[in-house]
Amino acid sequence: MSAGSIRSALAASAASLALILGPAIGMARPWDESYFPNVPLLTQDGETVNFYDDLIDGRIVVVNFVYTDCPDICGLSTARLAQVVDWLGDRVGRDIFVYSISLDPETDTPSRLKAYAAAFGAPSGWTFLTGTRENIDQVRFKLGERSESLSDHRSDMVIGNAATGEWRRTSLMGSLVVATTDVLELDPAWTPPPQQALLDHAPMTVTDEKGESLFITGCAACHTIGRGVRVGPDLAGVTLRRERGWLETYLADPSLMLDRGDPVAVELDTSFPDVRMPDLGLGTEDIADLLHYLESQTSRLGSPLSDVESAAHDHAGHHGHSEDQAHDHEHEHEHDHGSPASGEDRDARVTPDGHGHTHHAGAGAAATN
Repeated sequence: MSAGSIRSALAASAASLALILGPAIGMARPWDESYFPNVPLLTQDGETVNFYDDLIDGRIVVVNFVYTDCPDICGLSTARLAQVVDWLGDRVGRDIFVYSISLDPETDTPSRLKAYAAAFGAPSGWTFLTGTRENIDQVRFKLGERSESLSDHRSDMVIGNAATGEWRRTSLMGSLVVATTDVLELDPAWTPPPQQALLDHAPMTVTDEKGESLFITGCAACHTIGRGVRVGPDLAGVTLRRERGWLETYLADPSLMLDRGDPVAVELDTSFPDVRMPDLGLGTEDIADLLHYLESQTSRLGSPLSDVESAAHDHAGHHGHSEDQAHDHEHEHEHDHGSPASGEDRDARVTPDGHGHTHHAGAGAAATN
């Protein structure tokens, strides 16, 4: 999916939130062994599996399409899928099976997908798949992924129950509570929790502050504010450690800064090699709102620089760098896919079954309210 504003991505995704899969790939005939190709694919562990017989037949499944070199929002959508997987809990690999299929099989070898899966804390039951170009094309075409270029691929996911024949799309860029519930509803045995349970575990209401909304939808999947490294670095104090102009330029076009050899951008990319900072298409006003939010959240944490400066001195003494350089290389590998500070952690405590779950290490996302 090409870079565009987060708001544009949300609007496009919302349009297909509860969309049944349309006549081109829809329900005019059943999605069974006569519809799906049974072509061989390779898992991230190098195991050969047949698409229909081994992955689809009789199962409730979640399928999305990714590629590891994606410069746009693949990383963000994968991190948000990681939150859905986390909320589904031990159902994943038992009742529900999740598949992320590479659209760039020439590049995405099993070993590369294995590293990508590890970056998002993918548990057993979430399988990453590659294969020959011909086989991948057969599978994606049947699942409605018919974009002509990598940059235009869909960011939603196909969900279905092969036993009942129910298939549809759901969004990864809208409410993740809704997306998780959509998956659970495919199981005829699943019973929605009582309304009171949902109320008891409901996320706090997000304010109308623009920066908070941007952070939750675009950053919270991969970053925290003051709660440690997730998929990307902790953003606590980032507006104190980085010059304003650098942050504005990096948020506007991280790939351009990397291409220009900006030393901090290169360091971030090196420190988080398996997940790229996406180009989210943020405008000047968006960036200002987001930075204001990060500043306000840092202020609420107290004085983050005390620990930062202590660690920076240690780093500088070890490497012979200046204190400022130590700040850059020790503490902020600001990769931005998103972060769980206030917003993400609020939603991390809520699941559609009315129970809280902890996150897998290095993965997670905030649901949008």
